Amino acid sequence: MPHTTPVSAGGAARRLLFAGFLLGTPAALCAQSTSASSATRETEDTIELSVFTVSAESADRYRAQDAVSAVRIRAPLIETGSSITVITREMMDDLAPNRLFDVTRYVAGVQEGRGIQFQDRMIIRGFETQNGARTVDNFLQSADADNIEESVIDRIEVTKGPNAILSPAGAPGGSVNVITKSPTFKTQRSLTTMLGLYDAQKLTLDMGGPLAGSEQFAYRLVGSWQDSRRYWSSDAKLKNKALAPMLTWRFSEKTQLTVKLVAADHWIYREPLLILDPSVTAETKKPFLAPGIEPKSLNGIAPWSHVDTQSADLFAVLTTAFNENISARFAANGRYYFEDSDQAFLSTPSLSNRYNPSTGELTQDFVWALNTTTGQYESTFSPFFNPSAIPVRGQIQATYRRTVNVQSDVVASYDFGGVTSQTVAGFGFSRQEGDSRVKDPGTLPPIDLNNLTNYAYPVYPANWTQSNGSSYRNLQLYLNQRFGFANERVFLTAGILQYDTRTTGRNLLTGAAPNVLDDSKTMWSAGLLWKVRDNVALYYSRSTNASPVIANNQPLWREGEQDEIGVKTEYFDGRLSFNATWFEIKQTNVTVPNPARQTDPTAPEQLVADYGNHGLEFELMGRVTDNLSVIATYTNLKMRDALGRKVRGVADDNAALLLNYRFGEGSLDGLALNFGVSYSGRRAGDIPINFTPLGVVGQVSFFLEPQYATTLGASYRVNDRWSLRLTVDNVFDDKDYISVAGGRVSGTGITTAPGRNIRLSTTLRF
Repeated sequence: MPHTTPVSAGGAARRLLFAGFLLGTPAALCAQSTSASSATRETEDTIELSVFTVSAESADRYRAQDAVSAVRIRAPLIETGSSITVITREMMDDLAPNRLFDVTRYVAGVQEGRGIQFQDRMIIRGFETQNGARTVDNFLQSADADNIEESVIDRIEVTKGPNAILSPAGAPGGSVNVITKSPTFKTQRSLTTMLGLYDAQKLTLDMGGPLAGSEQFAYRLVGSWQDSRRYWSSDAKLKNKALAPMLTWRFSEKTQLTVKLVAADHWIYREPLLILDPSVTAETKKPFLAPGIEPKSLNGIAPWSHVDTQSADLFAVLTTAFNENISARFAANGRYYFEDSDQAFLSTPSLSNRYNPSTGELTQDFVWALNTTTGQYESTFSPFFNPSAIPVRGQIQATYRRTVNVQSDVVASYDFGGVTSQTVAGFGFSRQEGDSRVKDPGTLPPIDLNNLTNYAYPVYPANWTQSNGSSYRNLQLYLNQRFGFANERVFLTAGILQYDTRTTGRNLLTGAAPNVLDDSKTMWSAGLLWKVRDNVALYYSRSTNASPVIANNQPLWREGEQDEIGVKTEYFDGRLSFNATWFEIKQTNVTVPNPARQTDPTAPEQLVADYGNHGLEFELMGRVTDNLSVIATYTNLKMRDALGRKVRGVADDNAALLLNYRFGEGSLDGLALNFGVSYSGRRAGDIPINFTPLGVVGQVSFFLEPQYATTLGASYRVNDRWSLRLTVDNVFDDKDYISVAGGRVSGTGITTAPGRNIRLSTTLRF
């Protein structure tokens, strides 16, 4: 019989209100038509472009020439003394992504994070972004579990290294700044449907234009709806919906106000039961699952195990130019976020006493204890799990956060007779209140791998077992100064940001005194860029950032710093670029979820350590010929923790290639083909203990084999109204191997690779 997950009366009310807020509108993810986009650009480019707005016109479908993610204002990429990669809307259309990483995998320095279900996890220059590195329209969205809706995205800007102004509390490896779609003064309407084997079944609506022929008001309405199965089972679901109404009021050619509301609801099946075979060690070239556990099966985890997030973001941005030299931006964001998750976790024993004290190696089926008679540590055979009785428990997580952000920036640009000056000054204020509650454990019968037909729902305790409140109040004041010398061949840039915070964490059950970090940090950046030629630039930069965190109920500062040396080049009037970069990054007090917490609720929630790395990146992006566009990247880095061990999930070598060929004439006119492949080298699969009782450093227990991910696509524009798109992911059907892992058991992000997926989309423009 179909299973229905019980919900509280309050939870049901929240769902009903949220469903009403979304108007129950089916609308969905997919591609905005290229022709509509081009038509929009033709009209909008007749208006003087604000310094705070990126150009809608790209040099090529795979290459933009400017970005706003350095200091919140538009700047040519070749004159920016840091690494910024822009992912265009056209590239997203070609790849039809379900999550950000489906497109950022082609960016140099970007790797897949733990788990593929939620939180838009990815690794940039060795540092995972989950701790607050995603920004949307320059506003930070910290540690939320939702994936951002692809349907509302106009472009993605990936910045590498610490960025004190854009993301002072972000990861030092870099951040992802999502630029959402905006109202358009050119009428456009499109409806896209997508069908596929899994992670498909979508409907998208994207429409906009002037209001009643007005030259002052324009609107946009983007909606998305999705209800699809996941690869592992038809019972594992992926359900998303979003609604985003937007309005622009253009007061004059120099002043306009834009208001956007983005509301989304995500329901994502958590993950199947997966446990590595006890014989898998660091020497195993291809890790495999324990007997009785299938790579394509829920393996006893019930379909009710899910992460459910609901969010609503209100953005308001006013830009104006006082004169030809001075411009200003005033922006505000209010965000409501609610997570109502009901998940199944394994309750297998802790692994901490299963490391050989003499070697630091994990022995999954043996525990070690001191023999007081001999004074020696001895092992005892104790199977990690019984296939006919795998302990499992339920856990309810109810988290809400309410956030208010305000930003203001002023730009002053002058030319002092051969010396140019650009001054950007501003402030940001943010305040957040949050509450996270947990019911754990939810009593469940053990899973019998020989009998997977009966699903049960947990019996939860009457009261919350954990209840933690958190809040912060942050104030940022910054100044960034850039001078141009020698006819703007040499640029000297320096920036400083004062970050004041009061970050609080408290245990609401015990009523104990809160943990408070009431402090400030000064962050800075400096750089020198030399344009050797109009299309060649050399640069050096140094940047820092720091974020306040409460880890294991202790207040900490997590500080990052980076040195970077690079060369940027452009060819064919900016349609093609090639960049090469060397970098070195250090960060203190890195916090990552403790894998032991999934099986042992008494273990510390976070592991805290210092990390560092250095590496090289190469990135080719843009149009090679009139018909062929290409992205080719390679990254080599050496990421190690304070004990010299490889960091979980981080490969030393990564590479990617994406090609798009468009037929422009003859019988094939309107046809485009694309092919992509990304490579990730050998990666550590887990986080070991730091030291054994004998003081020996714990060793990584297994490594993931090097992997390739492929995609093949074709699109055909039938006429001005209809177009078709075919997307084939995992072209060679290389499946069921361990593709991602944060530990040896479910709940840590371990995932098996999905098989080939075929998706067909149709777009109607009306």
